[in-house]
Amino acid sequence: MLPETINPNLSLLDSDNQQVNLTRWMHQCELIKSYYNANTVFIFQKTSAGFEIIVSAITETPQFTAGTLYPAELELFKQIQNSQPDGLYQNLGSFMLDDLPRDFDGIQHILSRPIAWPDGSQFGALCVLNPHMAEPLANAAMLEPFQILLQQELSLLCQNHRIESLSMRDQETGMLNHYGFLMMAPRQLNLGRRFGAHAGIIFFELLSPDNAPVPLEDNHHRLLGKLIQDTIRTADVAAHYNTTQFVVLAFVDGERDIQHIMKRVEKQLEQQNHQLKLDASYSFFTPKSSAKLAPMMELARGKLDSMRPAMPEIEDSPIKPAIDSSLYDNPAADSAAL
Repeated sequence: MLPETINPNLSLLDSDNQQVNLTRWMHQCELIKSYYNANTVFIFQKTSAGFEIIVSAITETPQFTAGTLYPAELELFKQIQNSQPDGLYQNLGSFMLDDLPRDFDGIQHILSRPIAWPDGSQFGALCVLNPHMAEPLANAAMLEPFQILLQQELSLLCQNHRIESLSMRDQETGMLNHYGFLMMAPRQLNLGRRFGAHAGIIFFELLSPDNAPVPLEDNHHRLLGKLIQDTIRTADVAAHYNTTQFVVLAFVDGERDIQHIMKRVEKQLEQQNHQLKLDASYSFFTPKSSAKLAPMMELARGKLDSMRPAMPEIEDSPIKPAIDSSLYDNPAADSAAL
């Protein structure tokens, strides 16, 4: 399974992936082109927009350059991407001229190997155009080391994303992230209980764009994170829980202090940007409480407007009176029935 931070449908050219060295990929294409004495060599990726060329060997004509996009319906690339791991050697004479883009004019054969993500899903393929080979099947094995190298770099990319997701700090705000909060907060909670401190879980979230006067941006969330950090004390634990929500474990003398913290953050936010509106919720527990951190967090988080289930629309229907008025028209009606 790929890390949540990796979108396989997003082109590597559009994402900031420092672990993937595209310059090295281009050098590999140059080596393969030289070995096979081919017209060119390129690597394509299947994205949500179609088949996109990621890197290619240098050619005299500007064809198959990085960023070139081909439609997702292109049958040739579909066959290449979904081929067996040992690849394909195809004669383009089996395709109708209208089935291929004009870039493939003059290309008679393609030698290819599919490239997979670490979870086995297809990334794209490595393609050699018009390779000069006496024995295609035997010489095709030379692509395997390059195929393995490219897949190892994709594995390294996923590994780095997993390490970053397990990091305890959020890069945007410098606060603890969700993982860091779950690591630090239970320890602080137990310590606070030992010293008889009351505690509260507070969730903060800027109101959604539908309710806010201005669209929410990253700098707005960074502002909220800074205000929260400036408001809490050293013993408290604050974290950027997810993209839009912040959580605080605060140690206080009473429940009213929790409300003061919420009001203070709201007031400071209004002073910094009066157009932004804040939503906040909390749960409170005493030192004698045996409540665990996780259910208290869910209790507080569930009170946020964004976490409440949408109310179903009620169809218009006649409202039945609580008392049957017809009873009043019957003098013989027993008064106990009213």
